[in-house]
Amino acid sequence: MIRINLLPVREIKRRNKAKKQIVFSLAAFLCFLTMLALYAYYQASNITKLQKENERMQAEKQQYTKIINEIKQLEADKKVLLTRIDVIKQLKQSSSLTVHVLDEVANFTPPHRMWLTKLQQTGGDLKISGMALDNQTVAKYMDDLASSSYIQNVNLVSSSMEKFADRDLKLFSVSCAVSVPGSNKEMMKNIKDSR
Repeated sequence: MIRINLLPVREIKRRNKAKKQIVFSLAAFLCFLTMLALYAYYQASNITKLQKENERMQAEKQQYTKIINEIKQLEADKKVLLTRIDVIKQLKQSSSLTVHVLDEVANFTPPHRMWLTKLQQTGGDLKISGMALDNQTVAKYMDDLASSSYIQNVNLVSSSMEKFADRDLKLFSVSCAVSVPGSNKEMMKNIKDSR
């Protein structure tokens, strides 16, 4: 009987199988590394592209920021100009205020019952001093002044009796505020805003 030693063949087959497994594992590992490198390259190119897009958008944002700042400045300038125009309009209206106030004072002063001795206007304040025959004349005069659209807040400052040409006359002093009808508060607000 012939004896054949099969052990080396089995050993060779086992070594070949082990070599194939190692080669296959190395090939799989190399494929994995190649895939990983390709993915890393893809991500790096995406990062570069996004950074360039970000830089472009930042530059565009700076351009728009300049334009927005210019628009804001123009709006602020427009607001200042509109305020100044309103103040000029109101000053035109109030330029004839003194004439209207004098007209109202003259129209409301009763002839032969009251005489004015002093009339002083300082800005929006008016002080009137004079003599009247009695208290009723002074009270009616104050009511008439208060009914004027140009004169407000009429107050009696002082009142006293004095002999003049052998007659007892009532000396009085009245203070009040004067303004163009309906625009006093607006004008003062606009003047403060424009400063």
